Amino acid sequence: MNNQIIRNHYDAFDRIKAFGAKHGSQFTAGSRAAGLFTGIGTVVVAMEEDGVKKLSGSASYHGGAGARRIARELVREDLRAIRNTAEAISEADDLPEFEEQFRLPRSGSALLLLSKAKAFLADATPHKALFIEFELPADFLEDLQADIALLEKAKDDKDAGLAEQVAGTAELSANALQGIKLRKQLLPIVRNKFRSQPGILAEWETAVHIVRPDKKAEEAVPVA
Repeated sequence: MNNQIIRNHYDAFDRIKAFGAKHGSQFTAGSRAAGLFTGIGTVVVAMEEDGVKKLSGSASYHGGAGARRIARELVREDLRAIRNTAEAISEADDLPEFEEQFRLPRSGSALLLLSKAKAFLADATPHKALFIEFELPADFLEDLQADIALLEKAKDDKDAGLAEQVAGTAELSANALQGIKLRKQLLPIVRNKFRSQPGILAEWETAVHIVRPDKKAEEAVPVA
C-alpha cells in the first residue's frame, strides 16, 4: 500500500470517526455499530502515531545521512594528510614499504572507509613521533579517532532511522487494512439505520468516500 493510498484511507477513517462522534448516540450503547465506530477511532489514533514514527524515522535517516557525509569527508581529510606524509617519509628515509601501509581506499563505501581509517590509526600509532617530525599536528591521531567515532555514530543513526521508518510504514499499512475491514462492516449498518433520513445518509456517503489514485496520472509519471 503506497503512501497516497494510506493517506486517502486515513482521511476517510477520520471523517467516519467524526460522523460517529456526531451521530453515534443514535445507535444503542454496546451495539455492533458502536463497537465499530470505537474501532475506527482506535485505528485513526494508531495511524497518527505510526505516521509520527515514520516521520521521525525519516528525519533521523536523513539527518544521519547528512551527518555521515560530513563525517566521511573529515575522515578522508585525515587519511589524505597521513597518506601524503607517509609518502614524504618513505621518500626521505628510503622506506617504500612504509608508503604501502597507507594507501587510500578507492571505494566510496562508508564501511570500507571506516575499516581503512582504523587500519591507518593502528599502523600510524607506533610511528607517531615520525609523523609529527614531518609537521603533522601532535594530536593528529586523536583527531582521526574522534572523526572515526563521529562517522560510526552517523552511520548508526542513519541505519536506526531507516529501520524506524520501515517499521512505521508497515504499521500504517496494517492499521489501514484494519480500518478497511471496519468501514466495510459499517457501510450497510449506517445505510440501513438512516435510510429514511437522506440528509444524514448523504453526510455518511461523503464521510466514507475514499479518493482513488488517478491511474492515468500514475502511468504518466516516468519510472526512473
